[in-house]
Amino acid sequence: MNNWARKALLAHLEFPIFKALIEEASLDLKGKHLLDIACGSGRSNWLLEVNYQPKSLTAFDLMPLQIKLAKQEPTAMTQRLQADLTQLGFKTGAFDAAFGFGILHHLLDWKKGAAEIARVLKPGGHLIIEEPNGRASAFFRIFAGFAIPQEGAFTFEELEEELYRLGLKVLAYKKVLLPCFRAYLFKRED
Repeated sequence: MNNWARKALLAHLEFPIFKALIEEASLDLKGKHLLDIACGSGRSNWLLEVNYQPKSLTAFDLMPLQIKLAKQEPTAMTQRLQADLTQLGFKTGAFDAAFGFGILHHLLDWKKGAAEIARVLKPGGHLIIEEPNGRASAFFRIFAGFAIPQEGAFTFEELEEELYRLGLKVLAYKKVLLPCFRAYLFKRED
């Protein structure tokens, strides 16, 4: 997420939809422990800090270059580190909410990444994610040359079923521009 177009989509399309899901569910994230999953160049760090004033914000990305870029964002409290979503070093139940802006479909084993997210969420915690369905992933892989593994493709039903199996219940979802992209709000069962 280090080009101007991706940052613009995040700030002006995806994040406002996330914010609407959170507001419609009457969630208060102020003073909470938040996780920014695969934060890229860090624009999401700034948006999360400014909008939610968390007690802590931990952001990670697999690529060291992205962490270096993220450290250039004007944030006061974000802790940034290099980590692999499929094997996070955080303790179980460490976060009140986790945010992921189109991440799982990039993984060879998206179910393992989803399991790690569920593990690090507190009971009653929330996951706010945006993902494309398998057809959109295939389109971007084949026609746009994006680095999206075929193994990362899933239907929305498969995503919902897997997260439910992991103890995360869909509270709401919204279309993101096109029907092949959805933003979700999940809650980890107590």
